[in-house]
Amino acid sequence: MQSKSKFLFIALAIVLISLIVWYLKTIVLYVTISIILSLIGQPLVHFFSKIKIKNFRLPPSLCTVFALFTMLTIIAVFFSLFIPLIAEELRIVNKINPNEVVATFQEPLKNLEFTLQKYQTGYGTGDSIENYFVEKLSSILGFKEISTYAQQVVGFMGSMIAAFFSISFITFFLMKDEHMIYDIVLLLTPTKQIEKIKDIMRETKTILTRYFIGVLLDMAFVATLTAIALSIIGLKNALLIGLFAGILNVIPYVGPLLGLGFALIIGASSNLDLNFYSEMVPLMQKIALTFLSVQLIDALFFQPIVISNRVKAHPLEIFLVILIASKIGGIAGMVVAIPVYTIIRIIAKEFFYNFKIVQKLTEDLEGDN
Repeated sequence: MQSKSKFLFIALAIVLISLIVWYLKTIVLYVTISIILSLIGQPLVHFFSKIKIKNFRLPPSLCTVFALFTMLTIIAVFFSLFIPLIAEELRIVNKINPNEVVATFQEPLKNLEFTLQKYQTGYGTGDSIENYFVEKLSSILGFKEISTYAQQVVGFMGSMIAAFFSISFITFFLMKDEHMIYDIVLLLTPTKQIEKIKDIMRETKTILTRYFIGVLLDMAFVATLTAIALSIIGLKNALLIGLFAGILNVIPYVGPLLGLGFALIIGASSNLDLNFYSEMVPLMQKIALTFLSVQLIDALFFQPIVISNRVKAHPLEIFLVILIASKIGGIAGMVVAIPVYTIIRIIAKEFFYNFKIVQKLTEDLEGDN
């Protein structure tokens, strides 16, 4: 009876915590991002704390300020590169003439129209497919739509500013008092479980710090290599595409495909003067080959060094976890799948190690510090 009451209490507690997290999801998101940034920033704090001028060492608060300033400077440099490129691309898109687009793709559109007529397949109107696409493009590129997007961007930027100050404030104190969360969790932990919780938190911090730093390095690697390769083949806005490819690469498996789609759209919209079959198609092929080459280099050489080896899990195991996470939480689930699974494995190793499946799944974690 006591056992049933205990499990009922645990179930109610989980439900209550889930409801609180959902209600305060924005704050939870800020705290989560701050924890990730503090994990990434801790090595910087330790670096600055080792600086010694004669007998003077930087106080912890100043070390934290320098570390946070360094991180914010890197983010600011990134956005200073990114935003002007996006603004320029929006300017180009806004000037696109739908008739010019249709003229560029006139031959494949005629082939498509012939195929649709052959199989008696409709596409929404009885008009020619060229006129149909002109109408749709005019709607997409119309002034009202662009204005709506601009308003959404302004609202988004306002939210981002509020998020920036909130996350910066939380991150500062998490980096300054790196044991804050550790101490809070221990206060809430039953005495009998304290040693296990200490081991869990210590190992989690070590592995996740390595993982998130590895993800950042991988993003930078993919962005740089993609931008350089696209510049070599003469594609306009190679830097913008490279930056997007690096950011989207954080989404396992799907990210590179989204990056390729973005690159093809930008490549086509920036080269509407090219003949479709003799010039446009070869350019699209070069872009696709570039992305394939970068992903192969990343998957075979870079990722095993900076990511896979750090979470200590089999590639097939990671694939299945990401597949399940995508089914549960979509793209967001795919992004958080690996760190969440890593935490679950560490917890399972401490509390459920008697089970053979847990022993198998966590054997690579043994002896890792």
